[in-house]
Amino acid sequence: MPPSGPDSTARPLFTGVIKGTGARYCPSVEDKVARFPERDRHHVFLEPEGLDSPEIYPNGLSTSLPIEVQKAMLATVPGLENARIVRPGYAIEYDYADPVQLRPTLETKALPGLYLAGQINGTSGYEEAAAQGLWAALNVVCATTGRPPFLPRRDQAYMAVLVDDLVTKGATEPYRMFTSRAEHRLYCARATPTPG
Repeated sequence: MPPSGPDSTARPLFTGVIKGTGARYCPSVEDKVARFPERDRHHVFLEPEGLDSPEIYPNGLSTSLPIEVQKAMLATVPGLENARIVRPGYAIEYDYADPVQLRPTLETKALPGLYLAGQINGTSGYEEAAAQGLWAALNVVCATTGRPPFLPRRDQAYMAVLVDDLVTKGATEPYRMFTSRAEHRLYCARATPTPG
């Protein structure tokens, strides 16, 4: 249930300003507070932005709250009472093309020669975008050189599970490729190199 009270208007996620479905696996801090009101704290991981950067990213505090609220919230984290925000959090709403409109090659059915890959297909995550980009690129090469399409089966590759799920089931929320989605994951894992 959306939070109420005098400060609820400062929460775009619950005032109708943000209408899209957020990623289930990396919710904003205001979404966490609303979904888990019984908890009085949430994890925040402080991650350096780079080897030579003094900036720290507070992973776990993604937010669409106004900057003044972000400053006040950050000051409640022990050790960050005097932290300075260099880039405030912000919300992004993605639109996407329903991936059931795609062929298994990631070519659009409506416009032959146009291939879609990445978040436009309703996915979330760098790995999913990279896999689709590779998949689409290989199929562009196949199509332009007269070769058969690149179409591994679900029991041969996790990217095949990803693409098959997208083009046959679509995406009603930002899609992530989890190994649990692969009914043949033991076969797919067999191709994974082991250290040593």
